[in-house]
Amino acid sequence: MFRRHAVLPLLLLAATAFMVVYPLAMVLYGSVRDAAPGQPSAFTLAHWRAVLADASTYRVLLTSLLIAVPRTILALVLATAFAWCIARTTTPGKRLLEGLLVFLFFLPELPWVLAWMLLGAPNVGLLNQWLRAIVPGVEPFVNVYSYAGLIVLGAVRSAPVLFLFVYPAFQAMDATLEEAARMAGASAWRTIWRVNLPLLLPALLASGILSFVVAMEAFEIPQLLGTPAKIFVFTTRIYDLAYGGHVARFGPAMVLAVLLLLLTVSLIVVQWKLLRGRAYTTISGRGYQARPLDLGPWRWVPFAFIAGFFVAFGALPFAVLLLNSFMELSGFIAWEMFTTRHWTDALSRTAVLTSIKDTLTVSVTAATLGMIVSALISYVVTRTTWAGRTVLDMIAWAPWAVPGLVMALGFLWAFVWLPIYGTLWLLVLVFVARGLPVGSRFFTATMVQIGAELEESARIHGASWLRAFVRIWVPLLRPAILGAWILLFVIAVRVLDLAVLLAGPGSRMLSVDIFLWTVTGRQEAASVLALLQTVLVLAGYFGARLLLGRIPGQSAL
Repeated sequence: MFRRHAVLPLLLLAATAFMVVYPLAMVLYGSVRDAAPGQPSAFTLAHWRAVLADASTYRVLLTSLLIAVPRTILALVLATAFAWCIARTTTPGKRLLEGLLVFLFFLPELPWVLAWMLLGAPNVGLLNQWLRAIVPGVEPFVNVYSYAGLIVLGAVRSAPVLFLFVYPAFQAMDATLEEAARMAGASAWRTIWRVNLPLLLPALLASGILSFVVAMEAFEIPQLLGTPAKIFVFTTRIYDLAYGGHVARFGPAMVLAVLLLLLTVSLIVVQWKLLRGRAYTTISGRGYQARPLDLGPWRWVPFAFIAGFFVAFGALPFAVLLLNSFMELSGFIAWEMFTTRHWTDALSRTAVLTSIKDTLTVSVTAATLGMIVSALISYVVTRTTWAGRTVLDMIAWAPWAVPGLVMALGFLWAFVWLPIYGTLWLLVLVFVARGLPVGSRFFTATMVQIGAELEESARIHGASWLRAFVRIWVPLLRPAILGAWILLFVIAVRVLDLAVLLAGPGSRMLSVDIFLWTVTGRQEAASVLALLQTVLVLAGYFGARLLLGRIPGQSAL
């Protein structure tokens, strides 16, 4: 017998399946079709045979691993060092340092990469120019168009995100265990190796796998810095096949997308298997303490290290980007070359204004819809006994393991038949789907802490479910609502890989315009758009700080 209270869960299940399962199924479907999306096609395995027999496939896989593995290790080392210094030592200015690292997380990646193209290009890069000015005749030592550039800059971008995962584990660690080790004669380094690291294994393992998945699915850094150096990874090869050439080769692109999807999903499954059933209790009711390690006069060393990291990889790139937007020729910063022409030219273009308007429209709409859907999903999963809530939860979390470029290809195949194809609504839909894991994290963490008595009381007094939800849950969830909305907005503004294959003349996005202007050699104008995008993202960041305060655990995603 059909029950009325199952209507909402069924509708949510159908909606999430439509946004997540259907596009992902179309990735596999596209890999076995012999024509482009929207054209009559027949079943074929030729694309699979060609890709698996092509030696370049395995070279791309090897290159991806050669970049992802050291990038993951370096990012994890940096994040662990940051977390240990702030949470477990007497480093001064902890709140400031934590805020700087969270701020780095919010900075958009595309403008940041553009700035490093100006700073780290061989010979003409500003860092190399400044070095030659100080030491005449010295050889250039910075080259971002290299394996080292891809690894270091990728690790730098991942470190603040991983810090937000590792930091709570350091805060929760019982300092009496460290003190016992030191009283037994262990040195500080031996204590870290024998006590701290084993206790932190779950957080480090989860963060390491997350960092590796992010490295494998990264697009902006490999595309802008790796492609000019003939360094190709999975994502750049997929983009080149589907969009970069004169003739789109969707079949091989879809095969590579399936392989990348299988790889990332396998890693997430491995993480679940390794952590399931393992207990690492460090807090108990018996004398729990979290006393920091006294560094004495050395306490300013970690402060200088983290502050210097922010200056070198946060403040400097965006300061250079701002200066470059006022220079007559990109990469040559001098007062005699000052001009406002790039700003006036960009802001007077109808296409740029349309791009800003479309970006705001897509971001605001996607954030609002994503926030509503995420709240309802979390409610069904945490507050009901509906039999299908586990399936709903798994579908909502599935985009977490799906590379953005793969999801974009799935949407390309899935919705080419519908009127929303090529419109802003398709972008809204893909950003809502991408944001479901993020939004669900916010609401689930809050809902599990709220008792059921208030809602039960409202229902006893005759309130409908909708009225009870609006009058009780919405006020209680206000911090989660604001946080989820702002973070989903920031994601929609800055993400490139989801939009690059789906945006078109009728749906412009700032991220895509910045990317296209950069690769076509219009870096001065691209700097202007990059700064405009940064302003939008920072508005979301400062909005989050103003409305929610410091919530590192919830900002981690």
